[in-house]
Amino acid sequence: MSVGVELEDLTIGTGMVAERSHVVAIRYDLYLNRGDCLQRGIECTIELSKREAIAGLRYGVEGMRAGGRRRVRVPPHLAYGEKGTAVVPQRAVLTFEVELLSVREQ
Repeated sequence: MSVGVELEDLTIGTGMVAERSHVVAIRYDLYLNRGDCLQRGIECTIELSKREAIAGLRYGVEGMRAGGRRRVRVPPHLAYGEKGTAVVPQRAVLTFEVELLSVREQ
């Protein structure tokens, strides 16, 4: 895991453990540090070894078990940094509430 990412397991899953070499399906809600919800119920598939999602989210999913839920707090340098996006302000700390739906080999 990368320095700066804070993890809080909400529910420990019972399935396969997500590792960097895996493809995972997740569902997440995304919040700004001040509590504003930016996205809710987003489902996606991520190949953890590739840059298909921000680094902090990928690091936060590693080590989870399928069926688990985790809160992942991501500092700006592992999210959108100085630039931000149209909806994420510059230097924003992000909090993801992630549910790991499935894990599979690449």
